[in-house]
Amino acid sequence: MGSVTIEIDGRQVTVEEGLNVIQAAQFLDIQIPHFCYHEGLGVDGNCRMCLVEVEGMPKLQPACNLFVKEGLKVRTRTPQVMEHRRLVLECLFLNHPIDCSICDQSGECYLQDYYLDHGNYRSRYDLPKRLKRKRVDAGPHVILDAERCVLCARCVRFCDNITKTGELRIVNRGDRSEITLFPGKKLDNPYSLNTVQICPVGALTSKDFRFSWRVWFLKSAHSICTGCSRGCNIIIDHADNHAYRYQARCNPQVNGYWLCDDGRLSYKMINDHRLHVLTEPSGNSRDTFPRFEEALSGIGRQIEGASSVTALMSPDLSNEDLYAASRFAKEIAGSQRMAAGSLKPDGVEDELLRKADAHPNTSGCKTLNLWGDLKPAIDAGGDLLLVFGSDLLQYDNALLKKIRSSFKSIIIFASHEMKGFETGAWLIPIACHAEMDGSFTNFEGRVQKFDAAIRRRGDTLPLWRILGKIGRAMQREWGWSDLAGLRRDLTDEFPQWKEALIEATPSNKTGVPLKMTGTKEAGEE
Repeated sequence: MGSVTIEIDGRQVTVEEGLNVIQAAQFLDIQIPHFCYHEGLGVDGNCRMCLVEVEGMPKLQPACNLFVKEGLKVRTRTPQVMEHRRLVLECLFLNHPIDCSICDQSGECYLQDYYLDHGNYRSRYDLPKRLKRKRVDAGPHVILDAERCVLCARCVRFCDNITKTGELRIVNRGDRSEITLFPGKKLDNPYSLNTVQICPVGALTSKDFRFSWRVWFLKSAHSICTGCSRGCNIIIDHADNHAYRYQARCNPQVNGYWLCDDGRLSYKMINDHRLHVLTEPSGNSRDTFPRFEEALSGIGRQIEGASSVTALMSPDLSNEDLYAASRFAKEIAGSQRMAAGSLKPDGVEDELLRKADAHPNTSGCKTLNLWGDLKPAIDAGGDLLLVFGSDLLQYDNALLKKIRSSFKSIIIFASHEMKGFETGAWLIPIACHAEMDGSFTNFEGRVQKFDAAIRRRGDTLPLWRILGKIGRAMQREWGWSDLAGLRRDLTDEFPQWKEALIEATPSNKTGVPLKMTGTKEAGEE
């Protein structure tokens, strides 16, 4: 596909053919206001908010439906354009409740932002406002407030064109028009919360996030969803070291613009049932230990004294943690048997995003040549069992009993509480993916980095750092001082990951929408 040079507000930009003017303007940091247009849903042209002046055309043109061509000249802030936007906003506010102070969308509302940018007027409307339905239970995850709706139809088009479930419609005419559900239906598809994320105003809000935190207090970090092997790109919104929500982050090659509800709500595992302190087999936590290092020395002595060692690894671990755990098991613990696998039942798979494999890094285990059947390794029994990961022993009670009877001692490195192992095993807390930098390999073999979002709590450390500490407690020169060194060793052994882990852009650039490509003209800021 070729490129064309156009002019927007007197500044030239060269962009890829096929883009519309809204997309092209973003390369010049020019935001053209719009409600109905969304890159994942295409052009609808119903809101008329994005009209711009085009040289040679007598009337204003919708920027969403105006595609770039060589020599196109566009002006986005002329008096005629600004007056048009003011009139559109005045119409939208005629019956709007203007309840920003209690609206959950306040702070990330298009209508609020555009009013401050383009409207900023006193209303000329002095008649009673048309009242519509409020706090409608639209589905298991979504609340509808019809008074706040600007009728952009993004949610309708999402249900029609993306999930093809068609639960929503605009009914009635004129100022009685509103979004509603088909009689007897609920907004209950597995992707329903995407309608909340793409709603430009506060008409659709999430039951889960509603009134939990003001968005302007939230901080964000780019990460990867761990709900299945798709590896959807996400943003973790957090505050006060607590995760509050996942938002979909666009990556056309992985998840497009969307995220399933199960994955979106899986942020709760970052906060709930976490293992924060080191616990000895008697059940005493580190509060009773004189020093953390002394406990690690005791664990080291137990590993050195074991005559036979079996190591099990979880496909929930990052590539870096899997590599460190396998090296530790072989070089420090002298493990005779080692396998990465899962006992977790398969999830639901569909044609849109969800994969049956409920782990984010099964492909990483396979690439590192660790994937195998866990049961033979457990059946063999032995002196010591090393377990790396929280989920391995949570789905089979019979196997849990067998483990207890087959191994003299057990050391578990886990990010979450281990039901059934409150006593009888060393529990060593490790960081989850939201608390450290790392990478996962999705089902297609795509390696994707993620960033730490929140601070680690208690004794928690990344697994590879804990293992280094144990190695040093055993008087062994083993481990890595930083993640970069670990990745160098990893990619020396598995060079197919070198581009993704060493040479690629930082994780906050991985998965960024690359659909728009363009260059500013020399001299432009």
